[in-house]
Amino acid sequence: MISNEDLNARVRITRFAQQLDQLSRRLDTIERSAQASFTSVEGGTFDVFDADGELALSIGVQDDGAAAVVYHSPEPPPTPSTPIAEGVIGAIQVTWDGQFTDAGTAPTDFARIQIHLLPSAEAPVDTGAPAATIETATGASVAVATDLYTPQYVRLIAVSKAGVPGAPSEAATAAARKLVGDDLLNGIIDDLKLADDAVTEGKIALGAVKSTAIADGAILEEKLAANAVTLGKIASGAVTINALGGALSDLAAQRYVDAMGDPAAWQVTDSQPGSTWQHLSGITDAPTGQTVGQAKGYNRVRGTTLIAYEPGTVYRISGRVRLTGPVAGNEAFYVGALGIGADKTTLVNRSGANSPSSHYYVAASGKPIADSDGWVTVVGYLKDRAATGVNGSAGPNTDPRAAGLVHADVRFISPYLWLNYLSATVPNSTSVMQVDCVTVEALKTGLVDSTNFVAGSVTTAALAADAVTAGKVAADAITARELAANSVTATEIAAGSVTAAAVAAGAITADKLTISGGANILSDPSFEGAYTAQIVASSSVWSVDSTKGNGSAKSLKVNAVNTGLATRTQILTTLPISPGDQLYIAYDYQASTDYTPGAIIKMYARWEDSSGTAIGFGSTQTASPVLGPTWQRLSNTVTAPANAVRAVICAESFQAQAGTLWFDNAAVRPVLPGTQIADGAITTAKMVANTINGDRITANTLDASKIVAASITAAQIQGLAITGDKIAANTIDATNIKAGAIQAAALAADAITGKTITGGTITGAIVNGSTLRTGATGTRIELVPDDGSAQHDPVLRFFTGAAGETIPATAEASGTFGYFTLSAPQYGQGSALVNVATPKDAGDHGFIELFMGQNGGRPNPNLYMDGGTGTISLFASNGGGSGGTFYEFSGKALTVDTWHTATLNSAQWVPYGAPYAAPGYQERPDGTIDLRGTMKPAASFTPVNGGVLFTLPFTLPFQERWDCRTNSTNGIATITVRTNGQVAIDDISGTVSWVMLGGVKGIPTQ
Repeated sequence: MISNEDLNARVRITRFAQQLDQLSRRLDTIERSAQASFTSVEGGTFDVFDADGELALSIGVQDDGAAAVVYHSPEPPPTPSTPIAEGVIGAIQVTWDGQFTDAGTAPTDFARIQIHLLPSAEAPVDTGAPAATIETATGASVAVATDLYTPQYVRLIAVSKAGVPGAPSEAATAAARKLVGDDLLNGIIDDLKLADDAVTEGKIALGAVKSTAIADGAILEEKLAANAVTLGKIASGAVTINALGGALSDLAAQRYVDAMGDPAAWQVTDSQPGSTWQHLSGITDAPTGQTVGQAKGYNRVRGTTLIAYEPGTVYRISGRVRLTGPVAGNEAFYVGALGIGADKTTLVNRSGANSPSSHYYVAASGKPIADSDGWVTVVGYLKDRAATGVNGSAGPNTDPRAAGLVHADVRFISPYLWLNYLSATVPNSTSVMQVDCVTVEALKTGLVDSTNFVAGSVTTAALAADAVTAGKVAADAITARELAANSVTATEIAAGSVTAAAVAAGAITADKLTISGGANILSDPSFEGAYTAQIVASSSVWSVDSTKGNGSAKSLKVNAVNTGLATRTQILTTLPISPGDQLYIAYDYQASTDYTPGAIIKMYARWEDSSGTAIGFGSTQTASPVLGPTWQRLSNTVTAPANAVRAVICAESFQAQAGTLWFDNAAVRPVLPGTQIADGAITTAKMVANTINGDRITANTLDASKIVAASITAAQIQGLAITGDKIAANTIDATNIKAGAIQAAALAADAITGKTITGGTITGAIVNGSTLRTGATGTRIELVPDDGSAQHDPVLRFFTGAAGETIPATAEASGTFGYFTLSAPQYGQGSALVNVATPKDAGDHGFIELFMGQNGGRPNPNLYMDGGTGTISLFASNGGGSGGTFYEFSGKALTVDTWHTATLNSAQWVPYGAPYAAPGYQERPDGTIDLRGTMKPAASFTPVNGGVLFTLPFTLPFQERWDCRTNSTNGIATITVRTNGQVAIDDISGTVSWVMLGGVKGIPTQ
């Protein structure tokens, strides 16, 4: 029998079993259903844990009250690959290729790459203070500004979204560069770029300060060195005042280029039904990267990259667009910038509204385009913000000097495109527009100041014409050494302009101040990296030489050896270009001693149009290379022609067949508009001695405040440059005049009284009663008014100074006898003379006598022409000392024969015709025969050697031969005149269609 206690225990056990079964069933139901399908988080977070139970992600309201997704994973990201570091002006250009040393791809929680500049390879890395960051996992290039110009070590560290840093990369090293001479092009620096008192004596080239450089009345007595003013330095109107000036852009601090190859870089913000936006590759006529963004129908797209907007920086925004359909279609488009606020999200349009409309279309604003236009490039400029309460610029703003303004609240910009705008209200539009490239370039003005210049790096070639104005020349900067010949003229010297603290010697030259703006476009300018190795990998003649470099370990080499002249070209890079854009191209080269003479070394831009056709070349080259083991530097600025959309940069050995050529340290930089040098940045220390020439100084701009005292000396003053109106009264005394400097042209009438004149030139004077001679001994000329004879004849004597000369050559006139006699010098063997006499009265005879004198006792020939008897007497010596033969001609007429037409062998030869004379002959007075005229073979006749042209009516004592002109292979043939009078042709080479007889003269007939 079961007791009550046992029964109660059984009941409790049964109930417990039932409850346990119910709990098991409910648990099974829960495990089979979706987790958190109806879950919300109220005022807390939803935490995600990894397989190890570690908190990886927190979603919801965080500790600071903000709703966010927070990563907590402690796993560090992989190690980035070694960066590429290159020193540029005021910065280090750091490039990461997007690769990792211990991972194939970036982890999904990748946040950024930190860039650290370290003093040594072993220096610790502070992940809390990176120098810059790269915000993309695909790699990028960043210019990291630094004021240190010593080598820096560059390391990269990857950081996860949880803020966990990885291991640092291997270090690369580079040093920021100061602005040096090679960075400057002619004519870039104007007066605004020169600091006051910047031009000192050592910066002005000899003869550089010309007439336009000095203000009127500027040169006072205390500025003139002793003996500084010479005759050659004084000319009317030669001293002018100059100034260096021009606000030109410096190095472009940032350059965003999108060749439309990355779909993630663009976002569609508005479109019509049926419209599409896609990125296409393999578009062979796309000038930049053969990739395009294509909009079918209306599309409004923005770049996803945010670009910080910095006041004072000129932003150049460009785009290249074309309409591809429909045929004969017309559309419109916008290219500009989207304004974004400080939170990186809120849009800020021209009026400050958070709206996608009414932004800053500086490059194109509703610009019409037709499919026949091809690729159209548009460019516009932004700079600064509008004043508070004032709207920004609608655009277009295509002049950098009148750049557009953004709203005062804009802190970031992105490229912004409206494509097929005329279809903005048209669904399923058939208009198709393509975008080849969009760029945003930050052109910082004032980036180059005095700390960026190596002392002496601003040389003559870098100064723009008229760039040095009055405020840019330091006191005492211009001295006489700096004044070019003929540069100081009367109207240029103003009272008080050139003072004691004005001009210093050697302060400015004329050809050194032009800045090639923009970073080097070449990613591997010293040809040491993977890029160069890749582009030459398939070439049999181009290679990277790891044994030779100019300041580097490697260089680009081309083998020019070939069986014949050959041109070998290597493409280095391709970039978009617009007509009128300029590129500064420079490089070092070295040519082996056996490199082909006359071959041309080139680095050039091949300009191409939208179809890819070459339309011109802009080259830096030499046709006379220096051969041997030294490096040479070449540079030039080239300008893109009309219709150019692309520049292909090439290195080339042109028409060579022997030797080897190396290239190194190449630079291809855009020359930017003129607002990039801070006012006052060019100080004295930035200018190389002897660099300012007169053609770089603007008229009336170099006043006293720019010239260091005592800087202008005689060497700086151009010949004939200082005139009386340039010199203050009573400022020139004896110590200021160089010995022998005052000549006749500088003397007033009757200015010289009875003092001795030594040296110099006397012009316009009459000298009475004196014998004039050019010297006391040796070679000289004497003018003697009276030869001391009874006739008192004037005579001019010429002394050669030769050994053995006993009597000089003379020219003597005799009034007594009416003679004028020219006599050669005598050397003890007689002399030749010519007597000319005119009749003094009715009984005299005028005559001309040529007398050869005696030679070793032998009679010599003479000629006597008597004007009274009309006879000509000729005595011909036999040369043997025993006399000769005397001839006299009196009244005998000499006749000249007329030309006779030759009777041609008509079956074979005929006259050539006008304008040439017919073949003929003429007898000379001496009995010889001349031929003339042109003939040609008769129809169907082929000339042969020995063929007779015609026959003369004479017989010859012997046969003669003459060369004549033909159109045969060698251009000549031979005319043979036979003893029987036959005129024949010989030595024919090839086909003859004409013969000229003009060279056949003097045929003897006896």
